[in-house]
Amino acid sequence: MRQHEVHFTPTALNHLQAIEEYMEEYSPYAAHKMRQRIVEKAKELAVFPSRGKSVSALGYYEPELRFVAEGKYYIFYKVIGAHVKICGVWHSARDIGELLSLLNFDDSEEQDS
Repeated sequence: MRQHEVHFTPTALNHLQAIEEYMEEYSPYAAHKMRQRIVEKAKELAVFPSRGKSVSALGYYEPELRFVAEGKYYIFYKVIGAHVKICGVWHSARDIGELLSLLNFDDSEEQDS
């Protein structure tokens, strides 16, 4: 089975950092574990990237944008050739439509977390 490379955009890394900082106020341990869980879930997409749902399941339209859930967080991504590009990470209670409108899908600087 072909492996894809998983990369986080700077925007997605900023989201991870914000989640961790918010959670650290309540529990540094839980904050660290949640970040690890999100990163691991994203890395699992290397093997089967099409397993996520289309954002149309949330009532939005953005070609090729998919998401998977880890706990109460949604991980948004696109599959581009042999790469999985993690575009954003948000809590499921947030206004996803508004947040999707703010994403820069051309965020070309990709990084590993």
